[in-house]
Amino acid sequence: MAKLWQGSGGGLHPLVEAYTVGEDGVHWDSREDFRLDGEVLLPFDLKASAAHATMLQKIGVLTKEELDTLKKALKEIEELWKKGDFKVTRSQEDGHTAIEQYITEKYGEVGKKIHTGRSRNDQSMTMIRLYSLEQLRLIRQLASDLATAAEARVSDFNAVAMPGYTHMQRAMPTTVGTWLGSFAQGWRDSTKMLDGAIGVLDQNPLGSAAGFGINGLALDRAETAKLLGFQTVQSNPMYCGLSRGMFENVALQAMSLAMVLSSRFATDMMMFTQQETLFLALPDNFVTGSSIMPQKKNYDLFEIMRANGKVFGSLQMQIQETIVGLGSGYHRDLQCTKKAFVEACELGTSTLALLKEVIPALQVREEKLKAAMTEDLYVTDEVYQLVAKGKAFREAYGEAKEAFFKRKAQQEAEASKKPRV
Repeated sequence: MAKLWQGSGGGLHPLVEAYTVGEDGVHWDSREDFRLDGEVLLPFDLKASAAHATMLQKIGVLTKEELDTLKKALKEIEELWKKGDFKVTRSQEDGHTAIEQYITEKYGEVGKKIHTGRSRNDQSMTMIRLYSLEQLRLIRQLASDLATAAEARVSDFNAVAMPGYTHMQRAMPTTVGTWLGSFAQGWRDSTKMLDGAIGVLDQNPLGSAAGFGINGLALDRAETAKLLGFQTVQSNPMYCGLSRGMFENVALQAMSLAMVLSSRFATDMMMFTQQETLFLALPDNFVTGSSIMPQKKNYDLFEIMRANGKVFGSLQMQIQETIVGLGSGYHRDLQCTKKAFVEACELGTSTLALLKEVIPALQVREEKLKAAMTEDLYVTDEVYQLVAKGKAFREAYGEAKEAFFKRKAQQEAEASKKPRV
């Protein structure tokens, strides 16, 4: 559908549209009872339930026929979920209960066995852990791809001079390649933090039950770890419970470097695309317009990205503040970390996915940059030319400063004498 500000030209890039509109008037307004268990995390719960049932059959709790029935039921739920027909009601509280009730109501006694050897605590932890690892790996790949995209363009711009800025004021000469390369190296380094977080989270909590393990039933936790693709078993059952919320915080801390860099990149882009500078630009399918001013081209995506860096940080801090001060064992407070965690992950993936499209499309306005390379940018170079001739730095600094402002005053005086046309 055409926008109010859109003319007859091409449409808005779909990633830009999705990113700038976000959930405003779409995601939240269209759902009366938005439930994360039913919308985002349920497939991971189904996967964990299938692995748990397979393990129960291996240790003799389920027959082969019962396992086949459970796998069939779980597959049915997944298909219903994909079509939007599997709903988690308020009375059920969560997807775990909804899954068990569906199986029991349709297949009878076997539905009452699937919860053997687990609690909703480790069931929820396993679901979130699987989701967390998927998101960490996705963001790591996006950050790596983004770094690669930026690195590929650095050589294009290494010879293009541009002003370097400190305090939002022009400072010293640099190049577009150096500027873009600084972000490329940051995004590349962020993958190391993400690797570290993956290493921490890649542990299977399933079988820790309510945080104290199960006495009288020899669960094969190594089997469920293998089936679910975990590197190892999180062996201490109380540590499994202690890691709830804490591991989500670790994941977001690891993602934060890429998000902070992206927010700072967005700030630079807002400065370098404004009409007073216009050093950089993007094709029209990355920019929006005004419903009243026909001439406007707005780089909204960077305003949203700049804000989302702060929103991401607030979501991470929300989780950290929720878990600070809690004792060991389960606390209902931990339920409040789920929504913030999923929202933060979605912000991270959407931001990096969009930037992957932005970097290859980046346009450099060399004529604008050349005009911006004014005399003041080279005063520090003059200082070190004097230092190279043997002068002490502070003496050279004072001499170059005095000479620059003297030249500037002379130029301003001469300019004021020129007749105005």
